[in-house]
Amino acid sequence: MELVRWRRPDGTTKVGLHDGEHLRELPFPTMAEVLQHRVADIRQAIDDAASSEHRLDPGEVELLVPIDGRTEVWGAGVTYQHSRTARAEESGFEKVYLEVYDADRPELFFKSAAWRVLTDGDPGGLRPDCTDSVCEPELALVLNRHAEIVGALVCNDLTARSIEAVNPIYLPQAKVFPGSCLLSTSIVPWWTIRNPEDLLITMTVYRGREAVFSGEATTSCMRRGYDELVHWLFQGEQFPDGVVLSTGTGIVPPLGQGLRPGDRATITIDQVGALSNVMTDDRGMLEGLLT
Repeated sequence: MELVRWRRPDGTTKVGLHDGEHLRELPFPTMAEVLQHRVADIRQAIDDAASSEHRLDPGEVELLVPIDGRTEVWGAGVTYQHSRTARAEESGFEKVYLEVYDADRPELFFKSAAWRVLTDGDPGGLRPDCTDSVCEPELALVLNRHAEIVGALVCNDLTARSIEAVNPIYLPQAKVFPGSCLLSTSIVPWWTIRNPEDLLITMTVYRGREAVFSGEATTSCMRRGYDELVHWLFQGEQFPDGVVLSTGTGIVPPLGQGLRPGDRATITIDQVGALSNVMTDDRGMLEGLLT
């Protein structure tokens, strides 16, 4: 069972479960309200809904971005050795990245509000003022307001790499722009994932029919544990409608091999799901999707 949001033909939105064949509604109007509850209460609501005889055909609805309301997306940076090395190579400020990798406090940054997030099949955004943009495939934790892990998503943390490389202070411009935050449609309950500390993440970028880049990493290579990242995120923040925390990437394309408009990036994470998006620099189209 996976947590999803959907829109009916009449425009109404619902939150519920997807078992691969059917949808079942949960007794919450929004995903934000789901994330206001403790994990034990969410699990009970899921168990109750799973036994319901009232079912919907997924073909009759449109699956939506899995978060809403005041839920935010945050990111963690330099959590993998490969990311540490790549950031040091591409920047003239390598000491910043080398030190944060070993520091007690992790790098955490705001990525997106729920209304700015796009999902599987939507376009990914490229900044026209950036010469080298990259996908950053990441496991994302879905956290409730009580700092408990509810589930997991696939995240593509699109990054304007050449902007961040000029100066780390430009990080917000490199991370936050239309179409920069992409999440898979289904939240996989955390308690159903076997050994989440060792999940395989893969990514392939296609240019037409040609695969121009492919890479893989495992979450076992993360420098920091999930509980550690969650602890630091909630140290100075509160999230009344929960938060998604993307945990960093271990897959970094070589310098100069960034994305072009029309490229398609496909990301998969074992037991969590898949995410596929075609890149565009058409800002008008992206802003139209986000209004």
